[in-house]
Formats: sequence, C-alpha cells, structure tokens
Amino acid sequence: MEKFSRIILVLGAILVLAITLPMLYWMAFEKPIKKPFVLYSCIDKDFFILRAGTPITFEDNKGNKYTREKYEQKLPMWYFQQLMVSGLMPDTINGKAIDMHDIGRNKSFERFKPEDMNCPKPKFFPMFESQSGRASLELPNDYFRITWRVEFIDAGTNKILEEKSQLFSAALYHKDFAFPATKIEGLPTTRKSCDEGYLIVDSSNELFHVKMIKGKPFVKKIDLPDGLKFKHIICVDFKDKKYYAYLFSEKNEIYILTQDEYELIKFPVTEFNAENCDLKIYGDLFNYNVTVEAEGHTDVIILDKEYKKVDSYHESWPLLSERTEDKIFGYLFPGELSMEDPNSKYINFYWKGSGNLGWIILNLLLLAVHFLILRRREAKLKGHAVDLALVAVTGIYGFLAVNLFQNKFFD
Repeated sequence: MEKFSRIILVLGAILVLAITLPMLYWMAFEKPIKKPFVLYSCIDKDFFILRAGTPITFEDNKGNKYTREKYEQKLPMWYFQQLMVSGLMPDTINGKAIDMHDIGRNKSFERFKPEDMNCPKPKFFPMFESQSGRASLELPNDYFRITWRVEFIDAGTNKILEEKSQLFSAALYHKDFAFPATKIEGLPTTRKSCDEGYLIVDSSNELFHVKMIKGKPFVKKIDLPDGLKFKHIICVDFKDKKYYAYLFSEKNEIYILTQDEYELIKFPVTEFNAENCDLKIYGDLFNYNVTVEAEGHTDVIILDKEYKKVDSYHESWPLLSERTEDKIFGYLFPGELSMEDPNSKYINFYWKGSGNLGWIILNLLLLAVHFLILRRREAKLKGHAVDLALVAVTGIYGFLAVNLFQNKFFD
C-alpha cells in the first residue's frame, strides 16, 4: 500500500511540475512580440503602421516617421472623431463629399479568434419576433433546439410548446431540411438593431436562414456551390445592412452572405487559417481592412467596396521555435503541459513537446546523478528501476518528483 501511494504521489508531482516549471520559465524569460497595428490610408493609398514601444512610433510603409497628429490625419476613416474635434477633418476625400452619417453607417468591425470556434456551444436559443412593432427587442419566454425536429420549450414550466414546435418543424421539412441541425448561429441578444434570426446548417451541410415574422416561421434555403461546407459562421449586425454573416469554409475561405439577395461572395484572402489565425475586419466608407495575424506573421489585405483586392501588406518575425528562449527551453525540458490552449476555450491537458532534442542530454545527466545518489545510499537498483525510468523519460520533472518523495520502501 505504501508503495502504491508513493507512485501516485510521484506521478502527481510530475504532472504538477510539468505545468508549473515551464510556466515560471516563460514568465521569466519570454520576450513577447509587439505586433504592428496596420491600417490603410484612403488618402495616400498606402499602409500606415503603429508600433508599440517606448515611445510609440507612427510610420508609413516606406519607414517615414510621423507625429501622432499627422498619422491620424492620414487615416480619417479611423480617427474621424478626433479630427472633428481638432477641426482637421477634410470636407472631401477622393472627390467624395464627407458626411458624418455616411461614415458612421459604413463603419464596421468584426474580430475572430480560433477559440471562438473551439468552445462549448449553447443547446437552446431564443427565437425573437422580427416584426414586433416595438422600438426594442424583447426576450421570448421560450427557447428552441433542433434535434429530430424543432422543439420550443417554455422557460418557466420546461414544457414543450407542441403547436409552435410543429409549425416550425413543418416549415423546415417543406424546405428539405435534413434533421438534426449541426450548426445554429445567430445573435441571441437584445442588444442589436433588429432581429434577422439564425443561419442553420443541417445534417446534409445545407444552409438555411430561419426567423419568425409575426409569429410565423420564415425559412429560406440558400443555394451553395457543390462541396462547399462551413466550419464556422459569424452573424453580424452592421448599420449598412449589406450582409448577414461571415462564413468560413472547411478550406479556410472567407465568405459573406448578402442580405435580401442571399449571394455568397468570397473574399480574395488566402492567408487565413481558422485553426490558428486571428482575423480582424474593419469596414469604412472606402475599403475593407482584413488583418490576418498568426504566430510568426501578419498579413493585411485591402478590399474595395465591391470586395476586390486593392493592396496587401506582409510582415514577419521569428517564430518562437527560432528564438533563443525556446532553444534554451529545449535543453531544460522535454516539453510542457498546460490546462489551456491558446486556440481553444476547452479546459484539458495539452502537451507540447520541445522544439529540439537537447533535453535528452539533461535527462541522461540527471539519470546519472540519480544513479550516483542511489549508490551512495547503497540502495538496491532493482527496487528503483521505475524511478530510474521516470527520470530517463521525464527528465527534470521526474528527477525532482522521485527525490521529493523518496523510495525508501526497498532500502
């Protein structure tokens, strides 16, 4: 029993050390990359970059430095409020008269991180009334799910609302919806200008738009090109009402779904991978600023209002595996264990091996040290075979664990 208890303690210690020691190492030695903030000037037709530091610097694509005030004047669509206060907002840009209402109506921003896709999903959703006649949206008293049919469940009594469930189920069935739903995406909040319902993917990977109008179901089946499947959908509520959502295909293509016409338009962006890239899309009166950020680079793609590519910017920096702190880490630790993953919101055990095999040298040295310790104690090596194996495999984690909870059972 004593032997078994010690094994549990040693394995637990290895687990804790594999989490805490790398975490302390990175806290002490990692040098975070200061990513550039890149925007496109509708005046100069060029990129302007803000770089964090002491001091903050403002420059253009050619390396010319600017004061903060001059930098903001180059980006009137982004800093229009400050320029209005300063009295520096131009009356016309590119021959177009500037109206503050037009700027506000065309201004949009959406951000995506991989963890937004790799996270727990709700099972029940509120179905708002899209034409209630009220000034603001109100939460309904029931919530729906889509399994073998649509089921509306009263939140107060937990009872299925049979009539409403049958009404919506029949509407989907007549549009050839293949139950159950695999994705239900929308904006389940009252903090939006209006309700446009949900975009729903059925079990045959067909896309549907579903909402409720005056208590009745509205269902639109959206025509998709053959083989097009979506891994993630982000519904939006922008003032210009040009499109319902951003949709990411399994091939990491970015689409928008236009309102009313239900046209799928693909962005000419090839640098994006939803599994490991951050995505930011800024829209203004003249352009869409699409920023893709990955571990070792950032790409900015500029689109015009017809979603055609205008210009692009690329900047890269050394990957963590190429930097000195990671190379040193590889000589100290065989890898690191974490309860979190930067690309997921799920809590789990995530193991990441070292970028090089330098840790084998330290493992062998620690194995020799532990062997000498046992010889000095005149311990029987046969009874310490498991400890020696743990040190050989887990290195510093195992060495500290077996010496913290020493094996005296066989001595």
